[in-house]
Amino acid sequence: MNSKEKIKKIGVGIFSAIALTIIKANYVLAETVSINSNGGKIRESAVGKGIFNMAQDVSGTLRWLIPVVSIPFILWFLFKMFSGEEQEQPRYKKKLITTLIIVMASTLVTVIVNLVMGYFS
Repeated sequence: MNSKEKIKKIGVGIFSAIALTIIKANYVLAETVSINSNGGKIRESAVGKGIFNMAQDVSGTLRWLIPVVSIPFILWFLFKMFSGEEQEQPRYKKKLITTLIIVMASTLVTVIVNLVMGYFS
């Protein structure tokens, strides 16, 4: 058995031990929570209300903040594409497309979060 195989076996053993420790440490028995039409005891608690309000505030703020912050980046990439050298244009075009995809995806995620949170209010 060479040294690479020994290191590999030791690594797998350490990873397995850590994984088992984490699994045992996180094993928690949950209480039975009565569920009624308004979300149950969790929804009525102060922590539940706070988390719900915080999620709504964050997703609502991100819905307008992400596009506003991305506008300077988009304008900068467009400026560099049109005024830069020909060799640099594909690089800035790729960055522009990536930025637009990120803006659309993140805005879609915030809309979905707000939609889901609307079912719990």
